[in-house]
Amino acid sequence: MKSLEELAPIIKACFENAGKLIEAAKTTAKPGSYHIAYHLAALALEEIGKSSMVFMSELRPKTGGDDERAGPIKWIDDHERKLFWAIWLPRKEHFRDWKTIPESMDIARTIHANRVASLYVNPADIAAPPVTEKQASSLISLAEARLGMERLQSFRELDKDSKKEIQWFLDATDNPELRRIIFSKGSLDKQAEFGDDIGAWIKWLREAFEEYNRKSIELTNQEIQRVPPEGEAGYDDKFEVKIRLKSWSHSIRTKQLKAWNQGIDKVKLAGTNERNELMVTLTVPKMVKTLDLWHIGWQSALVFVTALNIGTTGFFWWYIPEFVSRYYERMYDIEHRSDIIAVRVPELKLSWGHLALKAEDLNAVGIVLTLIARSNEKQFEAFYRYFRTLGLMAKNDMFFQFEPTILLEFVGAFKDAMSAYGDWDGKPETLEVAAATLFRATPASDEFQDIVKELLRLADQTVTEKQPPRPVSLEDVGKAKIMFDLYARLKAQRSMEQEIEKLQRGTSTQQLPTSSDATSS
Repeated sequence: MKSLEELAPIIKACFENAGKLIEAAKTTAKPGSYHIAYHLAALALEEIGKSSMVFMSELRPKTGGDDERAGPIKWIDDHERKLFWAIWLPRKEHFRDWKTIPESMDIARTIHANRVASLYVNPADIAAPPVTEKQASSLISLAEARLGMERLQSFRELDKDSKKEIQWFLDATDNPELRRIIFSKGSLDKQAEFGDDIGAWIKWLREAFEEYNRKSIELTNQEIQRVPPEGEAGYDDKFEVKIRLKSWSHSIRTKQLKAWNQGIDKVKLAGTNERNELMVTLTVPKMVKTLDLWHIGWQSALVFVTALNIGTTGFFWWYIPEFVSRYYERMYDIEHRSDIIAVRVPELKLSWGHLALKAEDLNAVGIVLTLIARSNEKQFEAFYRYFRTLGLMAKNDMFFQFEPTILLEFVGAFKDAMSAYGDWDGKPETLEVAAATLFRATPASDEFQDIVKELLRLADQTVTEKQPPRPVSLEDVGKAKIMFDLYARLKAQRSMEQEIEKLQRGTSTQQLPTSSDATSS
């Protein structure tokens, strides 16, 4: 743990750099450059926040290991955290501003989001609102005020009890569940009652956590012993499972999700601050026991993610490959004192174009969801193979390139599905004819049918010769995925049309399933 004397030069350097950034922001604050001034002011705040993080990082005892939670100094690359520490100013003589933590976090997120939105051109939304003169001026004033306040601070060594309190607070806020309770309205209202007596509030928090754990154990035991209701009561809502998906292919616009959410009861969609993220909330009924929730939630997520990828003919997953063109942090020419930028060409990234998730895409997702919900064991296995291949596609990067394997798996899933739905007799010599016959009856072009034929032959030769006859590219992988997608969409559309005809004739023996059927299948 460093002494205050050792920390002082670091903190001073942060202040000096913040001052230079503020002056640069003032100079740049002109028409056409307000977004740059805003960015420089945000950087100044980050330098102020960094000084706070350096101070706070020394309050925790060193564990000797490379613990990510060892202190705020580990968060030095997190822009929102640096902005938060600048805004909240944790080095005041008395910690009386704890109730402002959530507000400070929101301000930090907003500043960073505005900075990113204005500093970089977003191809999916080039009409993003610009930074105004007022916004730039306000942020410069905020940075200047915070810097002035910090320079007037009188630093002091904290006593043992104060350090212990702050150490506990930092450790507790590392835990997402505890952090949620600490920053809840009830907790912060209680802190306001205690005022300066932070020790009393911390004691109250610890007792609240103990009570929370006791109730959690009690509820868990109750759920284990619960007998799920039968009949209609078993379909009442009981649990929610929320997943976050990312897309390489589509940008998410909240207004396009409105119709889905109004029409679908058990699967709700929402956007996030990231244009390529989709939040999915799956509702699980009372008939499911808590011990089975993990498995049912996973199966529901599997079904929906599969339908989403097929219905949009895009790529949605929990994460997307990161190392697609470079593997290094830095390349440097020592002789010429210059950085070198070397990237893989082409990147290990499919070119999906700039697609926006539309209402017709979600309509197709719903129809495919119905098809999967009604699938028998053999048919479902084809979809499950497709789902597993999406996971392999998400892991494809510079370190492990799986293009040939992914191609074989997508083609294999396609063949499994054709066989399961009776469109192919399973004989290798009839596969091309069966596929051609199938797609000939659709709006698919002759060019697409040639692509299907080429993919089937490429996969067959890869298996026969135990290696591909030519390099398999990500374009091949994308075409193989879309081949399965279009086939599944075709089967889903035909199945829906047939069921509608039966309903119109009054011969259908079942109602069209809803998404709740799909998510509980």
